[in-house]
Amino acid sequence: MLLSLSLAAANPFDGTDLDARRELLELAEHPGDLPCRTPLVAALHGHWNGMTASERARVDAVLTRPGGGLFSPVPERSEAAPPPATDSCWSWSDNRIVGDHFVVEYETGVDRNDAETFLEDLEYSWSVEVDELGWRAPNGSDDYLILAYIENERSGGAYTSIERCDGEDIPYFVTGKDSWDDPTWGATMAAHEFNHAIQFGYGYANEFWWWEATATWIEDYVYPNANYWSGYVSGYSDNPHLALGTYSDSGNGFWHMYGMAIFAFYLDDYQGGHDTVMGTWEDASRDRGSYSRTAEDMADDRGLEWATLYADFAVRNTTMAYTQQRYFPEVDIHDTVTSLPADGKSSSSDEPEGYGQNYILFEQGLGDGDLVVSFEGDDGVDWSVQLVESKSGDLDRVEAATSVDGVAELTLSATGDADVYLVVSPLTDRDSGYSYTWTAELVATPDDTGGDDTGQDSGTGDTDGDGIADGDTDGGGSIEISGGCGCDTGPSSAMATGVVLLAGLSVARRRF
Repeated sequence: MLLSLSLAAANPFDGTDLDARRELLELAEHPGDLPCRTPLVAALHGHWNGMTASERARVDAVLTRPGGGLFSPVPERSEAAPPPATDSCWSWSDNRIVGDHFVVEYETGVDRNDAETFLEDLEYSWSVEVDELGWRAPNGSDDYLILAYIENERSGGAYTSIERCDGEDIPYFVTGKDSWDDPTWGATMAAHEFNHAIQFGYGYANEFWWWEATATWIEDYVYPNANYWSGYVSGYSDNPHLALGTYSDSGNGFWHMYGMAIFAFYLDDYQGGHDTVMGTWEDASRDRGSYSRTAEDMADDRGLEWATLYADFAVRNTTMAYTQQRYFPEVDIHDTVTSLPADGKSSSSDEPEGYGQNYILFEQGLGDGDLVVSFEGDDGVDWSVQLVESKSGDLDRVEAATSVDGVAELTLSATGDADVYLVVSPLTDRDSGYSYTWTAELVATPDDTGGDDTGQDSGTGDTDGDGIADGDTDGGGSIEISGGCGCDTGPSSAMATGVVLLAGLSVARRRF
């Protein structure tokens, strides 16, 4: 998320794609209701060298910043008269309110009460994110107050950028005056943008999408009763097929970055809590790379087993099995099966990309017996293939396999009274789509007693009919999952298959 013009060469948006630049210019002129324009501004800076003067003028006519248009030179301050340490490094308006850590400046036409509210929201965000949660204070904040600027613009969009001051990149904020038409929106915006300001201090190693995902997730810690983050998770749940690390100049790729806050919620709920998410930024500060640390890198650096973690993440999303489940938008269902036998395939419109997912729902009541699924996908990558049983939104069992040459077969026993999801995902970082086919049928469950299958114990120790002996924590190869760890897909062989019992989904989260 490198926004300084002097460092634009490191931006992932390199400006060489003419069609992408045209789409970007269209979005810049009609930014609409983008909640955070930070990625848009980053992309524009990345394309700056390739833009004509007229294209830059088109951008400057809509997106401005203190002192002029987005591409205007930053006014230089006099080195002979540096600002005092109790003030901001720059000042562009006489309308200003000074706080403990921030200066809010605003243009004529902006309500001073809104500026005061912005200052209060930013100071409160500092008290939670820095003082209570332990995130680093933003660069330059030891010497200067951070500038926040409200334009006389009918917009609630905002962005965070950086400029040089005394040899240091110091962040600042820009937003429109509509941000406080809904005071709760304005508050969560302040928490979100402040986290971006913090992120700059950890360097640029984390991939672009993680910047937006983390800033969206942190809103829930600062304002836990607002839940505005919920709508942005739709960026993932409506498009789970997109590559996990998607970032894009426009379209669904923009929204997917916000939606990947779900991965931060996953780490928070199941992989160590808040400190795991913050730790991914601490780890990044030791890496000199730019936008190069993938989710797998983040897991490895935290001492987490990526294959296990990722498989569990994909499973949880079938029913949004998170602490705040009711606030998570339902995941898009690629296909719904209402009778068996059945077959299906990927669609060109939503083929799963690298570590993206397709979810196929087998509705309950399709008949008694074992559900047998045969899968065949592109053999250029390994595939994660999982059958997930769910009753009333709870997760009960998982049958998991990793493909051999793109082929996998799975069986989940006695599934007649539960929904079952087939979850497929190519195990690669590449963002191209991958195709697959599948077939499914019911196979009669063997009746060892010679009588009707009542689901009662028949000498196996299984009295609840779940296929696993009561009191057996491994179920003859099964693994019981606690709320604090991910599901295990079995040993790392060419094809690993095993039923997983999911339990302990209720996880506490610190609240303020």
